[in-house]
Amino acid sequence: MGEDKALLFDSVNTLTDILTSRDHRVIVACGGEERAVLFHAECWFDPEDSTSLGEVVHAFVQQHDEEIQLFPCDMYNLDKAAIEAILTQPPGVPVDMNGQEQYTLARIPQGCNLPTSKSLKHLFSELSRNQMESLGARLENFNSPNQIEHQNKSNR
Repeated sequence: MGEDKALLFDSVNTLTDILTSRDHRVIVACGGEERAVLFHAECWFDPEDSTSLGEVVHAFVQQHDEEIQLFPCDMYNLDKAAIEAILTQPPGVPVDMNGQEQYTLARIPQGCNLPTSKSLKHLFSELSRNQMESLGARLENFNSPNQIEHQNKSNR
């Protein structure tokens, strides 16, 4: 991408502000300790031996015995209605309008014993799937500079 997706559009802090205004606890998995100053929330640091997002999520879930709602840093089209729909989904993995499983929006039930895996698909293989195609493009992950350029133009 050439840019830190967690800092684009201040999306992490914007989402944090929305969630905390609704009395939700927010913990940002921010990578290393040096990044904690970038975020308005409690930060959690990746385990030193982790080599994949699957390992990071697994470690996070093991350390937090509570229901967990994941939100990624790169879904810049999430609006308040989409956030509400995500927050009210049952435990499971949302499926978007293209049939794509959106693992980084998974709701993980309290006491869930996820398998150890580098792959998010395998990590969440036992969770239900939640059909959320009605949210349309609001569940789009941004993974290319062209998408960012288009988003910049639409925000003007």
